[in-house]
Amino acid sequence: MSQQDYSPGRSPAFDRTMAVILVNYRSPGDTIECLSSLFAGTRVPYVIVADNASGDGSLETIARWAEGRHELQIEHPFHRMAQDRPITFPIEYEVRGPDDERRPPSKPLTLLQTGSNLGFAGGNNRGLQIASRGEGIDIFWLLNNDTTVGPQTVTAVAEAFASHPQWGMAGTPIRLYHEPTRHQLVNGMRFSKWSAAGAGIDAGSSVDQRFDAGDIIRQTDFVCGASLIMTRPFFETVGELEERFFLYFEEIDLATRAKGRFDIGFVADAIVYHKEGGSAGSASILSKRARSPLSEYHFIRSKMIFARKHYPWLVPLYFAQNLAIMARRALRRQPEQLKAVAKATFGLPL
Repeated sequence: MSQQDYSPGRSPAFDRTMAVILVNYRSPGDTIECLSSLFAGTRVPYVIVADNASGDGSLETIARWAEGRHELQIEHPFHRMAQDRPITFPIEYEVRGPDDERRPPSKPLTLLQTGSNLGFAGGNNRGLQIASRGEGIDIFWLLNNDTTVGPQTVTAVAEAFASHPQWGMAGTPIRLYHEPTRHQLVNGMRFSKWSAAGAGIDAGSSVDQRFDAGDIIRQTDFVCGASLIMTRPFFETVGELEERFFLYFEEIDLATRAKGRFDIGFVADAIVYHKEGGSAGSASILSKRARSPLSEYHFIRSKMIFARKHYPWLVPLYFAQNLAIMARRALRRQPEQLKAVAKATFGLPL
């Protein structure tokens, strides 16, 4: 495979030791922007796109981009100005169906049709199944499809894990895509089992700040799923993401299962930009956006699954908290959110 397939005038290394997994659901534009940043980097990993039955021609659009027949649309002026890293097309890719996860990746880009909407966990698991078949692939990076990465970021990830063989899982600084001078968070979150709430580490901080990597790691109860990197030994020991969650709590569940068995790390030199929960309508303190009904439902539903799995004695407390949330939604005249919280609390479908 020629290195010149990817970038004229330079020699990006094709990294056969790393696979990046993106889950796409009806957002091919975001996915293509993320792919563009990965394939224009100085080091190119395997990339697997798991499409959760979008039904909107997402994979066909992404395939046209890989063939050089679809123009990249960059949403934000800052990122349009920064996009000076050319890619040589076509990019080699393969398309797979929902029952074809038992073979290792054979092309730089794999487009996988999962067959149904499996959520964040299920889509990533299908990608992990392909990546884990690849002999020599030792690093698996779950990356949200609504992110972009800096040109040296893949190299930074590879070098950080090579320097810290005790790490099983690590995160990165995550910058706000629409406010690129600020962090959404750094590495991950602190988590309180009493409230089931997570607080982003250094959320809103300037990207010019210097990190105390040890302090960041000590604060990290779980790595943010928007940029979560794991090693093969971690994956083979701890296992796949818990698919019952569908959305939310997959990361803290993974960290809870891994506790005491692997160290958490932090790739301080990585640059990742994130559009911050737009696809699911997640809450955002930084943008002052409330949760959508879909986000409310899956957050409460996953919270109850997590409690029953790890802290069954806290289920009554979580139930009482949900009742308080329902009361707040009623006072704020948010009937759709109220309905979503009630259905999730009592185990009803949305």
